[in-house]
Amino acid sequence: VMHLVYAAAAGTLQTAAWVLPIAASAPGVFTVDATGTGQGAVVNQDGTVNGVANPAARGSVISIYATGEGQTSPAGVTGSVTQSNAKAPVLPVTVNIGGFGASVQYAGSAPGEVAGLLQVNAVVPQGVGLGPVVPVTVSVGGIASQAGVTIAVK
Repeated sequence: VMHLVYAAAAGTLQTAAWVLPIAASAPGVFTVDATGTGQGAVVNQDGTVNGVANPAARGSVISIYATGEGQTSPAGVTGSVTQSNAKAPVLPVTVNIGGFGASVQYAGSAPGEVAGLLQVNAVVPQGVGLGPVVPVTVSVGGIASQAGVTIAVK
């Protein structure tokens, strides 16, 4: 429950209390153009940035970059840079690519990056369709990232 109090020389004002919902996670996949939709911020197994010119092969591992993973183990420190002490989300992480569940090989902090950047390494399923706009979502604790994020698959 939260309420605001404003104190001024003329007196104190206070709002009515309201419930402030808190979610255990709120995943969001980063996109290349920073709009939150379109080509995801994804790196292919060969180190190239995923996109029309560099699609991921079925069966290859991609690294998806996201945020909003919720509590980690060990706990993260705001503003810190991740060194060798990787932090993994406490809640389970799943990936869906083109309507298929993808095998998650790693979900945790991105080495050398600021705490809060989630790296998810997942295998592109063999049955997924080919093309430049294959949908991808990351779920943490059953809560899915935003719709409209895509990868290119060959």
